[in-house]
Amino acid sequence: MIQVYRKPPQALPSESAFFRLPGALLMVLDDDWIIQMMSESWREVLGTQGDLRWRRFTELVHELDRADVVQRLGHIGEGLSTVRFSCRCRKADGRYVGLTWSVSHDPDQGLFYASAHETAVNLSEQEARLPEVYVDGLTGLPNRGLFLDRVNHTMLRAHRRKDLHFAVIHCGIDRFSVINHSLGNRIGDLLLIEVANLLRRSTRPTDMVARLGGDEFGILLEDIRDASSPVRVVKRVQENFVLPFQLHEHEVFASISSGITLGGEQYDEADVMLRDADMAMGSAKAQGGGGYVLFDRGMHEEALRRLDLELDLRRALEKQQFEAYYQPIVRLKDKRLVGFEALVRWNHPERGLISPAEFIPLAEDNGLIIHIGRWMLQEACAQMKRWQLAFPRRPALTVSVNLSARQLLHPQLLPEIRRTLRETGLSARHLKLEITESVMMEDAQRAIELLEALKRTRLSLMLDDFGTGYSSLSYLHRLPIDALKVDRSFVMHMHERADDRSFVETIVNLAHKLGRQVVCEGIELPEQEALLRELGVEYGQGYLYSRPVTAAQAEMLIIDDQQRS
Repeated sequence: MIQVYRKPPQALPSESAFFRLPGALLMVLDDDWIIQMMSESWREVLGTQGDLRWRRFTELVHELDRADVVQRLGHIGEGLSTVRFSCRCRKADGRYVGLTWSVSHDPDQGLFYASAHETAVNLSEQEARLPEVYVDGLTGLPNRGLFLDRVNHTMLRAHRRKDLHFAVIHCGIDRFSVINHSLGNRIGDLLLIEVANLLRRSTRPTDMVARLGGDEFGILLEDIRDASSPVRVVKRVQENFVLPFQLHEHEVFASISSGITLGGEQYDEADVMLRDADMAMGSAKAQGGGGYVLFDRGMHEEALRRLDLELDLRRALEKQQFEAYYQPIVRLKDKRLVGFEALVRWNHPERGLISPAEFIPLAEDNGLIIHIGRWMLQEACAQMKRWQLAFPRRPALTVSVNLSARQLLHPQLLPEIRRTLRETGLSARHLKLEITESVMMEDAQRAIELLEALKRTRLSLMLDDFGTGYSSLSYLHRLPIDALKVDRSFVMHMHERADDRSFVETIVNLAHKLGRQVVCEGIELPEQEALLRELGVEYGQGYLYSRPVTAAQAEMLIIDDQQRS
């Protein structure tokens, strides 16, 4: 028999609308853990018709769970303002329901605020509580397994209640790896904890926030009005990210990208709904981060097309579908040819030439860029050696090859470059390696060490797409590079925009003061060429001189230039 305690009610907060929401499992307890207020949904979950107020909270808990629950509640106030745990609670028919709890203490009011989520995890009579594998050890949030279980449970409720609307938000911290690499894992962990707390504060007690793994979090919003509800939550989260996080002695600025999926008849599996939210989050990150994207079916179709392309990409190397194209680089003061930039092209048997902008990011993601880059280096060096043998009286040209982030940080990069030069017979001084500015953001210190090792082989190093990154000036003076390549986006309008012209002039002056040469990309008009020559830019490339061409066409450019001698 359950003993009933009668206590004069304390000054309670006015009843919130949350207490009347369907599915909202909320309680207010006093300092003796006696129930003072309960939301209406408890009657449905526990199957009771009577009022459960004035009973001690622990008496609702399975007898095998009580000791653990009492221990966890006892930790509140010992440096913790909130505790999370799972247990079974007795239903009116004698069966038990599994619940996950979040209990917070308000010492000023002398009250505990408890929210619970029903879980469909199948617990046997002998199990005292949900397994610890359902709780994230760092943040104390439910983890991916429990989150998916809760989403599945919500789907079942939605099938019974056609008026129930819900949404899943998949969040990821932008450039989290950069924070981890630059400040260390300890600061990264502190940031994850702070973000977890921020997400809790930005959502209702009835919502579930979970850590899905790494820097990614999930939010389940139940009983929402329409698609505007998750958007408002996301915007509230983004507003809270404006201020920096104070992590010990560090002040860290971060942003978060979010993908949103809305529940409906199109979903009957939780992992599919989360997959689509993840896909939408990836799209938000691709747009620069700090935003959100609402999933639509076109994204799924794009993902399938991308998967087909990836399968074809894996076969492309063995079927020799890649080709090397070459874009000339000229000396601006006399327009003489000084070298080529080697660019990879994929000649797909059905789709024809596929733009590098389409398949290079895919190759970066799946690691194939290592194999493509290795092939490209071998092909470019061999071709340049053939040209040197074919035109012995021609002043030696150079060939520039792009290095991706994965290539630069690959442990076998330096041995592979040395082996390629040895096998092709090309001198190191005729090879230039181009490293994009964004590569440096991944692990600047390690990248600098590798560049210094590459520099000792006597080849030239160039920093590509300069001006499009985030913190170039902070490490530019430390880089063992020979030249800066100015991105075409700053060149294409410099003849008509004073700001772009001033920006290019600033880069040129900075480079020259540091003893570096400058190559400008994207030169298409004589006016642009004239301005760059006035600024003292040494080299240029662009459609004004030639588009990227095949090796045979590039050879004709060499012959034309040689005839000018």
